[in-house]
Amino acid sequence: MAHQGDALRSWVRSKTDQATREVLNQRLQGARVMAVTSGKGGVGKSSLVLNLALAMAERGQRTVILDADLGLANINIMLGYEPIYTLWDVVEHRVTLKETLQNAPNGVRIIPGGSGITELARLDAVEISHIIEGFQELEGECDWLIIDTSAGISDSVLAFVLAADEALVVTNPEPTALADAYGLIKAVWEQDGRVALKLIMNRSQSREQGTRMGNRLTDLAVKALGQPVEFLGLVAEDPVVARSVIRQVPFFSAYPNSEAAGDIGDIADRLLHRVPPPRRGGWGAFVRRLVENWPRDINRETI
Repeated sequence: MAHQGDALRSWVRSKTDQATREVLNQRLQGARVMAVTSGKGGVGKSSLVLNLALAMAERGQRTVILDADLGLANINIMLGYEPIYTLWDVVEHRVTLKETLQNAPNGVRIIPGGSGITELARLDAVEISHIIEGFQELEGECDWLIIDTSAGISDSVLAFVLAADEALVVTNPEPTALADAYGLIKAVWEQDGRVALKLIMNRSQSREQGTRMGNRLTDLAVKALGQPVEFLGLVAEDPVVARSVIRQVPFFSAYPNSEAAGDIGDIADRLLHRVPPPRRGGWGAFVRRLVENWPRDINRETI
């Protein structure tokens, strides 16, 4: 009987330990925070953010976009609506960050930035703290937080990139865009950033060209900087993209059978079906890293 009692207690203990591990794993597997950034403007970064978020949502992922292109936010413009509240309202203590959430297609939600509000690009540490505090209210609200940063390598851009679990660097095959993408990767490396970097070649004229340029840039990053960068994929140059911008409708929704929509879907699948799945830092880790990396002297920002 004693032996049976020991066996029963051992079995109960094992089940309890298993349940504890599952609970802890759920807590550790919070929202995955992904920054999408670029070395220069005009490479289609914001369009990629919006359409990738729609693809992720179509695959059952609760997705929130943070339009952190401070002062030049345009995600809402691409959807053809004027937001009720923006990040500026959070800074001014008019609403909480959670109250700024706006609905978009496929169940995606957006935290709008303040388009044309240059003061947003000059926020000091005290003002940005109101936004940072609001992030904690969103714990459990989504599976993915996708951050659309400003273009370039300003201190605030690097703060968002370094705070994320991973960052997608968006570029295109033009020499200036490639050079600026490399400059951004180098800037992250110089900050001793541990964020996982991935490259997307947008507006590729051909798959061969896009793949060749993508591999060349990632190889250069490894050889010259020792910075591992994964080439995640490409999005073809597709006339439906320009048409969707004019219509203010995402091409992933308006032209689901287009080449560009297929490429976006492929990228979403690669992000979701990684083995082993990457660790999710969650909102708490993101907020902590953002506080640590936010520029203390905002006057040295390059705007």
